[in-house]
This record gives sequence, structure tokens and C-alpha cells, in this order.
Amino acid sequence: MRHALIVSFAVAALSVAACSKSEQSDAGENAKAAAAKIGEATKEVATSPEIKAVGQDIKEGAAEAGAVAKDALATAGTELKEGADKAGDKASQAAATADAKIDKAAADAKK
Repeated sequence: MRHALIVSFAVAALSVAACSKSEQSDAGENAKAAAAKIGEATKEVATSPEIKAVGQDIKEGAAEAGAVAKDALATAGTELKEGADKAGDKASQAAATADAKIDKAAADAKK
């Protein structure tokens, strides 16, 4: 939109430069009136209930997405902890089994 506005003003400026003084004055006033209308339309759009509703919908959607992400991360954290605990238990069991086998082998070697 900004690009279109700049192009419009550039065309208006070139048109004014090619006209007589009275035509330039009329064109300048027309450009001011057009700018005022654009400003009013922008204010109307910015304050319209529809735009406010869209903003509220975006805010609510972001809050919902945040809540879902928080729950998912909490669940993932719990599952990771449980998995680490299970892996630790299995490692402890494997170490105990290895110790028992070493002790048995040492006892057998003494016989």
C-alpha cells in the first residue's frame, strides 16, 4: 500500500509540474483532499469493529496455542523423566548383574 501511495504522489507531482499555475493550484488542492480522504479511510479501518474483532481473534488464538504448547512440553518433560528413570533402573540392574557375574567368576577362579 505504501508503494502505491508513493507512486500516486509521484504521478501527481509530475502532473502538477506540467500544468499552469491555476491548474497546479487545483491539482494541489485535489491532492490534499485525496490525502485527507485516505487519512480518514485509514482511521475508519483502524477503528472498525471488524478489525478489532480480528485482533481479538488473533490474541485468543495465540493464547490457546501457548496453552497447548505448554501442556505438550509438560507432557514431554514428564515422559522424558520417566524414560530416563527406566534407563537408569536398567543400567543399575545391568551393573548388579555384571558385579554378580564377576564375583562368581572370581570365586570360581579361587577354587
